[in-house]
Amino acid sequence: MRDFRDAKVMAQGLREALSVKEMAIGHGEALEIVSKMFGVADWNTLSARINKVRGKPDRDGSGDSERRILPALPIKDTAPFPTIQLPLWIRRPQTVQALSRALASGREVALVAQKDRNVENPNAEDVYEIGVLARVLDVGSPSDATIARAPTLEGSTQILLQTQARVRIRDFTGKAGQFEAEVEPINEGPIQSAPELIERAVTAFEAYATARSIQSPPMWPPLRQLNDPGRVAEVIARQMPLSAEEKQAVLATLDPIARLELVIATLAA
Repeated sequence: MRDFRDAKVMAQGLREALSVKEMAIGHGEALEIVSKMFGVADWNTLSARINKVRGKPDRDGSGDSERRILPALPIKDTAPFPTIQLPLWIRRPQTVQALSRALASGREVALVAQKDRNVENPNAEDVYEIGVLARVLDVGSPSDATIARAPTLEGSTQILLQTQARVRIRDFTGKAGQFEAEVEPINEGPIQSAPELIERAVTAFEAYATARSIQSPPMWPPLRQLNDPGRVAEVIARQMPLSAEEKQAVLATLDPIARLELVIATLAA
């Protein structure tokens, strides 16, 4: 007989049973339902209890207790970076539904890049493993002037996101009528000191930008005053005309020194 330790198996069984009756629910919703079946408020609480019984610490950097199910926004043609404000246009019904859920439950979403922009209904195999958390700041509709300049935006919703930390995408689905992802936090550790590497990167980018007439937006503090090599790498990469795959490679390089070295190599290519 199953008990609360079998919650994930039960959640999967619930989804399969409902799918036979043409009733689709998401993985996260199934976990929440099973949690309530055991008299627990939510999946995070039940997951922590399961880990405690199994002798796992609640916060071991990779355990289920740190994983969460969030509304997910898959994006095309670019890769997100942490700690920026990012405007997006969304249209797909599953994305709009994910946004609606986020607005009703804390405004937090998982933002993840697609591997192939032509896939309209991506699953876990169609998105990259590393994404970012983001918070929805604003939602609006395109103006008539905007539609006149870009008719393809008609019927779209414009959103403004504040991106946050990197996360690992453990699962991704859109089967329940909305995109959602199971995410796990990534501990990037303390900031590493690399002043010589930062100086080399900034000098290389200045030459790169001058040669290509790239106008860098003013920022404070100036790039040379940033003491985080990973952050410097992201600022430079955002201003380079890189492909989505190249930007994703920068995002997915978790070691900040290696990340800045990758950007320097790209500048020299």
